[in-house]
Amino acid sequence: MSDNAGSGPLTFLVVDDDIPLSLFFKETLQHAGHRVFVAVNEHGAIETVKNEAVDILICDYLLPGMNGIAIVDIVKSMNKAIFCVIISGHHYHLINDRHTFTNADMVIAKPVLKESLNKIMKQYLLTQSVRTQNL
Repeated sequence: MSDNAGSGPLTFLVVDDDIPLSLFFKETLQHAGHRVFVAVNEHGAIETVKNEAVDILICDYLLPGMNGIAIVDIVKSMNKAIFCVIISGHHYHLINDRHTFTNADMVIAKPVLKESLNKIMKQYLLTQSVRTQNL
């Protein structure tokens, strides 16, 4: 993963019940100097957002219990500034028309590779730049 263009370390929250994928995110992002929290369901996600200054949420669409869209809605209601990404291997309609189906800032198809994480970072930094310019 490339550096984050001088933005400093970010705090990620990864919500996924796929433990190997969560470990990939955690190891890759920590290696790049970021803080990473991992949760397997909405309860862990909500607790983390309450207690930590999360910059980016990466959430699987299909989870036991509450799906990723509902988790994004809750997170956005708690803190609109969190950049929310849904990852999905089976729901291509989300990718093609994300604004109809979700409040996520971005939808990424699985498999998620290092290039996907770079894409998330670039989009996040672009969004932050636009927010700063509009202040």
